[in-house]
Amino acid sequence: MRANFPVLVAIGCFLSLAAHAATPAAIEAELKRRAAQKQAAQITPKETAFIVPDQEKARLTAENVYNTWRLSMIRGSEPTWRATTSNSRQMKVRNLIISQRGKFPRDFFNATQDTPKLENFAYVGTLQGCNGYTMACTYVGRMQLGDGKVEENAFVLEFVFEGGRWKLDQTRFFGLNQLPKVLERLKNRDIEVLKEHDGFQPYAAIPPTPPACNAPVLIGKVFVDCPGRNVEMTINGISMHSFDDERRADIISGGLKRGSNTISYKILDREGMARPSMAIGIFVAPETPGNMPVCVFDHILDETDKAEGGSFTFSIKNEHIASMNPKFSGEKPAPYHAVPLKEKK
Repeated sequence: MRANFPVLVAIGCFLSLAAHAATPAAIEAELKRRAAQKQAAQITPKETAFIVPDQEKARLTAENVYNTWRLSMIRGSEPTWRATTSNSRQMKVRNLIISQRGKFPRDFFNATQDTPKLENFAYVGTLQGCNGYTMACTYVGRMQLGDGKVEENAFVLEFVFEGGRWKLDQTRFFGLNQLPKVLERLKNRDIEVLKEHDGFQPYAAIPPTPPACNAPVLIGKVFVDCPGRNVEMTINGISMHSFDDERRADIISGGLKRGSNTISYKILDREGMARPSMAIGIFVAPETPGNMPVCVFDHILDETDKAEGGSFTFSIKNEHIASMNPKFSGEKPAPYHAVPLKEKK
């Protein structure tokens, strides 16, 4: 059966997200919900070959790189930041700023950089992957995310080995209050728990460096809610995105264009996990105060539908841009529907 649980509800959620970025507390709540689902699903650990390096050497290496990177962020030192940041992440940061009409690196280093101190966390352990060219170091500690409560979190540092040295690629947090058994094992420095949960694992391959994008004609955002699924996506041949069992909004590298735009994606089911309704939406973001985002592409499914990817071409017309103005009185243009909408019951 083809798409659409009440489309107005789904699109309304996306519009709300586009107009008001999800709060850190809301993001944290969603991460906890998904983590609890994964635990309840009792996912069988993948048989993946991980290297367990000398833990003390790995810790010292990770902390030296991270602390140097952290100081570069605080002091606004571009040379040090480039020396400690992976090539892929450097280009992703650059594209993110350019795609919002910013200036790189000026706007990156002018922004307030809030980076946690490792002294506030206890080291758990390190795994390496990709024949020793990637590394994930996990810490655990109590911290406050956004306006939420101070709670137990895992803090994971992802590194890649480039040019003869380790470089930081990204950091991420996982709420652990709903995973007491995992938390206990982490506090006991149980390396095996790192192998069992993919959030603690190193990359299977060094992340590819995306191409440099140009300044956007239209600022664009893509929103994906894909519980129980993995979505790999490319927009206009340049903006690459990966979503895994999550609800998230990304800036589109290079933005969107008036006229024809393209999107291609693959959707893979996560084994052993519930797969309720899912949605993909592409929006033109407003740049004029008071205007609203407009949806130009959607792919909406309910829990009875089989999620299939594909390649699509969608068009952004003058009517889409005009409809962003609250005073627009014409007929609202519909987005391109990747699958037909179901009739509302």
